Amino acid sequence: MSHKEDIYFYLKKHWGYDSFRPLQEDIIQSILSNKDTLALLPTGGGKSICFQIPGLVIGGTCLVVSPLIALMNDQVQNLKNKGISAVAITSSMNLNEIDIALNNAAYGHVQFLYVSPERIENETFRQRLSYLPIGLIAIDEAHCISQWGYDFRPSYLKIAELREYFPSVNIIAVTASATKEVVEDIQLKLEFKNPNVFRQSFERKNIRYVVQLEENKYERLLKVIHNIGGSGIVYVRNRKKTEEIAKWLLQNKISASFYHAGINPNDRAIIQQNWIDNKSQVIVATNAFGMGIDKPDVRFVVHLDLPESLEAYFQEAGRAGRDEKTAYAILLCNNYDVFSLKEQYEEKTPSIDEIKQSYQAIYNFYQIPVESGEGLSVSFDINEVTRNYNLKPVTLYNAIKCLEKEGYFSFLDSGYEPSKVMMKMNKDDLYNYQIKFPKYESVIKVLLRSYGGLYEQYVHIKEKDVAYRAKISEHELAMQLDNLNTQGVISFIPQTTLPKLIFLQNRINLKFENIKLLNYPILKEKAWTRINSVVNYVTEKNICRSRLLLSYFNETDFKDCQYCDVCIEKYKRNLETEEGLIENIKIELANQSLSLTELIRKFQSVNSKRLNDLVNKLIDDDVLHIDSEKNIYLK
Repeated sequence: MSHKEDIYFYLKKHWGYDSFRPLQEDIIQSILSNKDTLALLPTGGGKSICFQIPGLVIGGTCLVVSPLIALMNDQVQNLKNKGISAVAITSSMNLNEIDIALNNAAYGHVQFLYVSPERIENETFRQRLSYLPIGLIAIDEAHCISQWGYDFRPSYLKIAELREYFPSVNIIAVTASATKEVVEDIQLKLEFKNPNVFRQSFERKNIRYVVQLEENKYERLLKVIHNIGGSGIVYVRNRKKTEEIAKWLLQNKISASFYHAGINPNDRAIIQQNWIDNKSQVIVATNAFGMGIDKPDVRFVVHLDLPESLEAYFQEAGRAGRDEKTAYAILLCNNYDVFSLKEQYEEKTPSIDEIKQSYQAIYNFYQIPVESGEGLSVSFDINEVTRNYNLKPVTLYNAIKCLEKEGYFSFLDSGYEPSKVMMKMNKDDLYNYQIKFPKYESVIKVLLRSYGGLYEQYVHIKEKDVAYRAKISEHELAMQLDNLNTQGVISFIPQTTLPKLIFLQNRINLKFENIKLLNYPILKEKAWTRINSVVNYVTEKNICRSRLLLSYFNETDFKDCQYCDVCIEKYKRNLETEEGLIENIKIELANQSLSLTELIRKFQSVNSKRLNDLVNKLIDDDVLHIDSEKNIYLK
């Protein structure tokens, strides 16, 4: 088969589609023509297919670098559901788990290997990758590589070093939002042989952007849901508010659920699926929700808090109306929100002294001496650290985020991590063990019958289900699993609800050496610029919302959308003057003829006598004409 036949074969076989979305086929053909490729597709544009199909055509293993554990896991599960072998290696995995995954890939059993960018930083890990049959390297969320972007990750800067190990393998980078300088920076940092960008316009003609000043946001939200109807997303900044608002909506007879990273994955999957299946109308979520979800019939996306950047807002708002039908992106705000966003900026950029104090506190808490710690991964309880060292949680959290961008830590605020089990004894030894220790037989049999692949890899288990099937309490199960782990029967990793903190460097002695904050000034300045862009977006009263967003992404050749709140207000103002009304009559009649009754219906806010008199005047002035059926048309 030719490449063209191949790509359509896989598209139909695994995705069930007969045709590609705009630009997808061009991007895929670019990769198959041995070219490094950057693809800019808006949210819902189908970015993952752009590397998944050429990965299948090229063969071997497609290495995918992605910064979000939840997104990696979603894509891996989606590929598995399509009969495609895929594995994710994340920073929450231990060395044994990683060894198993890499060995499976080395034997050619993995078509897609997802890795976190932190892993690429490790030279030993890169060397192990060099033994794998890598046919394509895909960089998801590629804007993270650029200091000029809104979500810079220093770990992304090591990705280009993969070229030393795979000199003939091409790179495809994909992102949903990037400014002109970020686009150039991505190609530079990934060492593209030649510039090669495929950009789909970010214009979404079917989305009505609305910014509304509102003191009582909850009541306005209720009106939005009743007036628009259909499925919707409500974005807020923190987890507590997701629960509060969902509860309030339920009290007002709106079927709603809440979603954030602190909910365990199984419950999150159920909540997400119920919303996708329209069993719940509204999902109230933090920005942890939405990546990789392709629900076409979302009629509205409402933001109750100001986003931190227009890039983030554009991605989240873009989850509305993927079926190309009319949808609404509504941002409800008040004067306090602007103040709060700027205050949040101050919190997110702690002083140098606060950063140093936080650095010392973390290493002291975990009793890590100077020149030690690199590669260590710990469960991080921010409240414990702050209590011990008299720090504010918000200060410590944001100091960690600053240190993360300087390459000192990797912080995985992924919330719940379920328990994992792997069998360490071979089948013969396990049989003998059960005869010798019959107390554990029931639990061992339940594990083997309930979960496949326990001998090959770590498998997530549901302890509640295992306890029920083994007819013991959850407390007893926990003790048995711990004992089996101690005795070398299984390898057991208990569940945790805490974030992970990974130490990427050894501890330095601050008496003799300063923390290097090379990125700090640039990132601080860029963060302030992005915040001002958001403030400008919500306070602007004269420029079309769609044009404001497009100009931010360096697209300027567009007319007003006619449907956002600014355009509608401008339209109303125009109707108050004769010149404005004449201009709008001409627009209505530009491509069609209408009866006087139909024209009056089009301009319901205009006094019908005033409109009738003006139409007659325009006919007398030979600007408008009447045909034999008494329809009015523009000459």
